[in-house]
Amino acid sequence: MSEALSARSRELLESARVGHLATADQYARPHVVPIVFVYEHPFVFTPIDAKPKSVEDWHDLRRIKNIETNGRASVLVDVYDEDWSKCAWVRADGVADILVKGDDHRRALDLLAAKYRQYEGMPLRDAPVIRVRIEHVSQWHG
Repeated sequence: MSEALSARSRELLESARVGHLATADQYARPHVVPIVFVYEHPFVFTPIDAKPKSVEDWHDLRRIKNIETNGRASVLVDVYDEDWSKCAWVRADGVADILVKGDDHRRALDLLAAKYRQYEGMPLRDAPVIRVRIEHVSQWHG
């Protein structure tokens, strides 16, 4: 990772409940979606869970197709407050891949289930997981 995470950025990545995943297709057209995620250095993991999607087959999701053709991804996590001294953001840029089996896949699912109680009622089972290996971090704190 080219820039070290500050303590505040690390805490933000570890505690935030929502982030945004940005991917781009082979023509560099951006696509951004809100995500649930977990951070475990040097990775960010986000599942393709059972929440309703715009397509029936997860392979047809634009973020998946973008990762398969481009592979570059960014995860943005931010905090906004009317008191701007409390605002903060961290962006983790890297290379994404899709996990569907194996030890890393199972570890990611376990971390996600531990962070989000909602998965007790919507088990992840063998949900695919997007893994972003962080190569560069940008961060700002008010």
